[in-house]
Amino acid sequence: MTLPITPNLLVAAYEFLRATPPFAAWRLPSADDVEFRVSCTSRWMGRFDGGPPLRISVSAALVGHTNTLVSLMAHELVHLKQHLHRTVTSNTAHNAEFNALAARICRIHGWDPKEF
Repeated sequence: MTLPITPNLLVAAYEFLRATPPFAAWRLPSADDVEFRVSCTSRWMGRFDGGPPLRISVSAALVGHTNTLVSLMAHELVHLKQHLHRTVTSNTAHNAEFNALAARICRIHGWDPKEF
């Protein structure tokens, strides 16, 4: 059996991460200001959309375990941070800043940066 992915579970993962380093220092919006959606696509695991509204979507077809969900949510929080601070690079999904933040997050949380 896999973890049932629900919008409430996405909110819980988001708020958990907001309370941990380095996210706690980023002043990310509360979950009340972000829309959370569950998808059944097999084209992507997760997506951030700068909206409005700010939206984080997770594919229940490709995410079924706690560690996968939490690390994926962390990945999407980097996209959210970059969107809010306008540090996204056009035509580049993951710029140098994203990669540096990802490396730090992976060191803190014990994730594989190649998977992140």
